[in-house]
Amino acid sequence: MSDGVIVIGGGIGGLSAAIALRRAGIDAQVYERAPELREVGAGISLWPNATAQLRRWGLLDEIIRRGHLYTRGEGRAADGRLLTVFDVPAMDAPGVLIHRADLHSVLLEALPAWAVNTGAAFERFHETASGVEADVGDAGSVAGACLVGADGLRSAVREQLLNDGPPVYRGYPVWRGVAPAGTAECDTLIETLGRGQRFGIVPIGGGRIAWWATANEPENAPEEGHDRKAKLLRMFGGWHQPIPQLIEATPDEEILKNGTYDRPPVRRWGRGRVTLLGDAAHPTTPNLGQGGCMAIEDGAVLACCLANASDAAAGLRAYEARRFRRTAWITRQSLAYGRIGQWQNAAAVRLRETMFRLTPPSVTEASFRRLFAFDPVG
Repeated sequence: MSDGVIVIGGGIGGLSAAIALRRAGIDAQVYERAPELREVGAGISLWPNATAQLRRWGLLDEIIRRGHLYTRGEGRAADGRLLTVFDVPAMDAPGVLIHRADLHSVLLEALPAWAVNTGAAFERFHETASGVEADVGDAGSVAGACLVGADGLRSAVREQLLNDGPPVYRGYPVWRGVAPAGTAECDTLIETLGRGQRFGIVPIGGGRIAWWATANEPENAPEEGHDRKAKLLRMFGGWHQPIPQLIEATPDEEILKNGTYDRPPVRRWGRGRVTLLGDAAHPTTPNLGQGGCMAIEDGAVLACCLANASDAAAGLRAYEARRFRRTAWITRQSLAYGRIGQWQNAAAVRLRETMFRLTPPSVTEASFRRLFAFDPVG
């Protein structure tokens, strides 16, 4: 591994991989197509499986300082009726809600400036006798012992590796926003479920409240950016407080919209000295809040496998083998939860509410423990 690792993509997965690799004594260089690293987005959940790893990297204290610790969440109906309360089980690390940009900033600050190269748009890779070379646009050609595609949902590295077509749209977009301090008082995560619609409230520290909303609609439903707030107020204006206030307080131009996509899990993520990581390998619907967490786990496992491998290719195959079963399970569980959450038939909605009310807390806790109890280096 004397030639280091080429990491394509400067998002949560790419930066996490570079941090883990460098802490394992393996050089890693990140190549990001954007001219500057400026993470956009809204709130993100960091569950204990991710925060445990962030603590190993010495980053958790800063994450907690910038975010919001939480131990409890609520499920509600559109009229505000409480359906369920779920406690985050006591684990070795806490749960943190944080703005995605703050998380990205903490990860970026953990790397030396010269290890992150912007304006480097990946075009193609090819293997050589001693490693991998990659063409990264205006940044030229770079070489390393292996290459990791951490370039997101529509990964160019995956296209060259697998050429398996676009990701799958799952029937609903997600709108996201952040309301400024003082809009509403909220100190816990709340998910409200209606008929084919959901709304999430996420306190993220700094007095800010992030929110997200879903609604069943076709993939290419027409919508102009300046119409988003009005559309959301039509859909959610009659829901319980503070949902309408959060939408109203968010500037229209800052409301983001993204389709919900994933891919059926596949065992093959790479070949030779090339592999995939994060959304490039196992894109997951956001229903369990595990997309970023999985990418952080991936980085830790990748570094562990490469540090203990006889050669780069063997290390990459060991990483893929360790990650497939867990990521496939989470992808399928997240898809299933999203389908239930998007039910819109009145009878189905009543059934869902009954399921929420009658599920014993012990069952919920056991599910959480299975989700969170993962040691990337164990």
